[in-house]
Amino acid sequence: MSTPLGHTLLGLALARRLGVRSPFGMGASVVAASFPDIDVIAGIALHRDPWKLHRGQTHTLGFALTSGMLAGFAGLVSAGHAEGDRDLVADALAGALIVGSHVLLDKLPVPYLPVRKSMPRSVSTRNSILNWALDGALYGALAWKLWPRDSRV
Repeated sequence: MSTPLGHTLLGLALARRLGVRSPFGMGASVVAASFPDIDVIAGIALHRDPWKLHRGQTHTLGFALTSGMLAGFAGLVSAGHAEGDRDLVADALAGALIVGSHVLLDKLPVPYLPVRKSMPRSVSTRNSILNWALDGALYGALAWKLWPRDSRV
């Protein structure tokens, strides 16, 4: 399971690797990388326990492919050049991969410190901060490795 920091870092690196260059496209990639967590926002909006809905239908391969492809087709995540014709297939695949990275990261077994509701607040907060730092270091290193070094990409 990854934190929003890990999803953002990997989503940005994937977007850049897939050829997304515009600031709008990079911003859309950040949203796309965390989009499966929309179920938490929906739970709050519907006045339900957001964690009961979490990791349900929005954390499936079908949701990742559908929402990512729609984002690509809509031009929110555009992997093509700023000028000229868009390659809808490349945009759809880029969107699907970026949204799909969220589902993959949440399935990976990463050794985080346990945070339980029964812990004293000071201990659970410290563990939570350490988990965010561990996530940032781990996925930051992966993002750095994925980021293209060629200025033409």
